Amino acid sequence: MFLKPETRNSKILHIVRHGKALQDYQYINDYDRPLVEKGIVNNVTMAKQLFAKYPAPDLIISSHAARALHTAHIFAQTMGYSHDQVQVNTRLYLDGEREAICILENLSDEIENVMIVGHNPDVSYIANTYAGRCIDPIPTSGVVTIRFKTNRWNEIGKANADLLGFLKPDKS
Repeated sequence: MFLKPETRNSKILHIVRHGKALQDYQYINDYDRPLVEKGIVNNVTMAKQLFAKYPAPDLIISSHAARALHTAHIFAQTMGYSHDQVQVNTRLYLDGEREAICILENLSDEIENVMIVGHNPDVSYIANTYAGRCIDPIPTSGVVTIRFKTNRWNEIGKANADLLGFLKPDKS
């Protein structure tokens, strides 16, 4: 079930975990691991489902890791964004949930709706913190959407928040 997002007097956050990536990576750096075919297919599916229910975000911020950045570009392409509109932030690459929260709390208040694309455990921690309850760990390609009842990003930690949706790819 999804709640309709009321964007007036609120902020919307889409938290996306990157798609399934190459697991055997002994000869490449972790941040260079590419998406596998299942990750690409699941990202396309999740992006279509998300944007059938919600307006496109004003801003997409992604980790610089290959699997996260590719995920962000798939979501961007699905909603008609150009690839150069995806903002890269290296602090979303396993720097901890506190760094990601700091990024969000320092956003311009002109931005109503934002998407971050990152990694576990950070994205699941952020979702659980803001949702106000324990939700499942976010699976690869999973998306959590939260509405904050505030006009200011620097107040989201104190604002009432609603879990609007939790999209998970099929396990097939």
